[in-house]
Amino acid sequence: RFFGRLLAGTGALLIAATANAQGTSNAPARPWKIGGALGATIPLGDFSDGADLGWHLGGLFEYKQPSFPVTWRGELTYHRNGLKDDYFSSQIPEVGNLSGNFSMFNFVANAVYPFGDKAKTARPYIIGGLGLYKLKATASYQGIDISDSQTKFGINVGGGFEFALSGFDTFVEMRFHSVFTDNSSTNFIPISFGIKF
Repeated sequence: RFFGRLLAGTGALLIAATANAQGTSNAPARPWKIGGALGATIPLGDFSDGADLGWHLGGLFEYKQPSFPVTWRGELTYHRNGLKDDYFSSQIPEVGNLSGNFSMFNFVANAVYPFGDKAKTARPYIIGGLGLYKLKATASYQGIDISDSQTKFGINVGGGFEFALSGFDTFVEMRFHSVFTDNSSTNFIPISFGIKF
């Protein structure tokens, strides 16, 4: 009797869960999503002279206004690139075995414009926007620590592909960032893999 009641109760729960899931699937989609991304940060131009290939990690928030083609995305991302010791040694021969890194926090507001049929699993999109970038360079040589930082505005533009899966989305994208730093702009390309719920 005990096992009979247990089986009956389990069956009732499964039926209720299925009905609830069916009801939920017909509900309208949320206008917002949260997620995160990680990947490689490729320095360009003058930045690439002293910086190695790096990595980044960040979070995002998206809002899609109904009947409006553009999705708004806010991002907070941390980038980190190592210093090229051989570059600094060539510029200042007295310096050797230099260690350090470039780090960057960026707060970016973007517009995302997708293409193609909404019903398709994979959709291309373009993305671009403005942001505030906090850059910092730190170095250590023979026990002496040196650091410099600045906060500047910048722009970014790029594109990617979004893949709609069951209950969440994934995306891959590549963007060009240009930060209006002193003397010359700091340019880099992040290649990212992300997920959104």
